[in-house]
Amino acid sequence: MIDYIQSTASQEVPPPYQFPDVTVTAFVWEAQMAPIQAYCDRYFNLGTVEERGFVYRPAAFWPYATLLFVDYPVMISSSRAPPSQLGGLTSYSDRGVVSQREVFVALPVMRYGATPTRLIFDTTLEWTLPFIVVDNPSSAVCGREMLGMGKLLAEIEMGEGEFPDSFRGSVQLPGWPTLEPGPPQREMLFLEASTAPTLPTFRGSPEQDSLWTLLQSREAGWFIDELVSASDSLETLSIGLLPTTMRMVSLKQFRDAARPDRALYQALVTYRSKYSNFANFKFYNEQNVQLIFHNTGSFDEILRVFLELGPEISREPFALQPKAAYRFNADINFDEMRTIHTFPVDRGPGLPPVPASSDLVSRLFRPWRGFFARPHP
Repeated sequence: MIDYIQSTASQEVPPPYQFPDVTVTAFVWEAQMAPIQAYCDRYFNLGTVEERGFVYRPAAFWPYATLLFVDYPVMISSSRAPPSQLGGLTSYSDRGVVSQREVFVALPVMRYGATPTRLIFDTTLEWTLPFIVVDNPSSAVCGREMLGMGKLLAEIEMGEGEFPDSFRGSVQLPGWPTLEPGPPQREMLFLEASTAPTLPTFRGSPEQDSLWTLLQSREAGWFIDELVSASDSLETLSIGLLPTTMRMVSLKQFRDAARPDRALYQALVTYRSKYSNFANFKFYNEQNVQLIFHNTGSFDEILRVFLELGPEISREPFALQPKAAYRFNADINFDEMRTIHTFPVDRGPGLPPVPASSDLVSRLFRPWRGFFARPHP
């Protein structure tokens, strides 16, 4: 494999990355399976089942979506690329740090192997991010070019709300105010989120109707803090669905320069976002949370990716009532990136097609693959 030629004018900073002392504010709501399945079919289930050997479906046993507001005060590149690949310039890991704010929707999906053997070894839980925005241009470029994530550059606000220890956040995106011909694109309000103070608090409604109520006390918060600090086992307790470790999957593709409507390369890539050193884990009363998506103009196309809006386009704001809302601090490592499946590409008349290739064995069974799989030629 030949070396990638790095441009000194580029804002691409190659992974892996380290993000210490990140603040995460999360909202969980009950997701609908239809838009998640439609997303899987469009971006992951390309071609036929026989050709690719797997199928992606919603994780119906955990039918929830998670919206995360993430504040990264420090972002560090831990890439060990030699100076020769950087034109003799200082390595990225020695260049200092950047910061950013990020907002995304995370959905759990299951990848099932299509044959009895593959059903055992290739089936795994992953997360997909159908919507993700950042306020750092370098992060948007890196996410799109290197990882295949559909990152958008946005104006993101987050911080304390009306009362101490509450939260307020918003996202503004470029969009078209109508779908009629003519109006120019402009920045528009896409998302608003607000809460009352963290529990326990006398402000807001005393009513709580979810199972999360069992953990919403000062003593439970202390217990969670001590538990995750001592054993880092919050992922195990929540079956990896809080989420504390996210093994994400996305479709990475490159356009044909001569025919921009076609792809020269399409592959499924995965990467790990690992949370550690948890602290300050606190819950909000979900009854006092407001989540509002503004369905203005072209935003309808974004919302339909992860919300079931119905066949008619409504311009009314779409309000969601979460099942849970919480906040915590943690360190995040972004690593373990690999290509798990390359889709075949028809390159046109006179050119041989690019064949498919796969490395789908789930992380749990990878150590056992050599006992059961045929060796590669």
